[in-house]
Amino acid sequence: MAQIWRRPGVLMTAYVLLFAVSAFGHPGMKLPPTAAWVTAVSVGIALAVFLAWRVTRGSATARALAVVYSALLIIAAISSPDLRSGGLASLGLLALYLVQIALLVSTPIYDRTREESTDLPPGEAPLWPIPPWWMVAVALAAGVLITLLFLGSMDWQSVACAATQRSVLPAHCATLAEGYPVHFLSAIPSANSAYPVINKAAAAEDLAVWIVVSFAACYLSWLPSRRPAAAPAARVAAPV
Repeated sequence: MAQIWRRPGVLMTAYVLLFAVSAFGHPGMKLPPTAAWVTAVSVGIALAVFLAWRVTRGSATARALAVVYSALLIIAAISSPDLRSGGLASLGLLALYLVQIALLVSTPIYDRTREESTDLPPGEAPLWPIPPWWMVAVALAAGVLITLLFLGSMDWQSVACAATQRSVLPAHCATLAEGYPVHFLSAIPSANSAYPVINKAAAAEDLAVWIVVSFAACYLSWLPSRRPAAAPAARVAAPV
């Protein structure tokens, strides 16, 4: 049973299913879908199916294009308005895209797209090479640094006004919120001053996004050095 999950066809089928789930699970589905949106989703899924089929046929180019495709979707998810407000839907999308890339760089898929290894049966090597311990430390440090650097990213958002500014009905005031992609630092306007507010849950989400993205970037950069080189042609010793 374990060998089934090492088959390229099974892994790429999982890739297509995850892509379809992420496409139909986009926050835009909260609104009535438009014809243009349905067309865009259909084209995206069709492209994912085509790339997955080419990968199972041993195309290294298709595998590279699929990785780039998922990376672009990750950038779009990070830049989405839903994620700025700490929406869990966009965090889920981000996780799905990262899993798609993980499937594409798995050992069976890599072996399948190697010119000299397209017909090799599933091996006993781990699905993914185990990263070194220092990569986790680098990802943590990079996540904290990027989070702090993006405190300079500001955008307007609506917050509840201070008590002195409220009328009979609850009122909302506009304030600048900081943090990217998740806004976690803001202020509640009050007369001639403002009260800074740190949303701890949003700060944790923002930090987690950058830690995971940093780890993924480090892992993808490190992975080629851990792939086995092409096996040299066997030499037959001349009889003595």
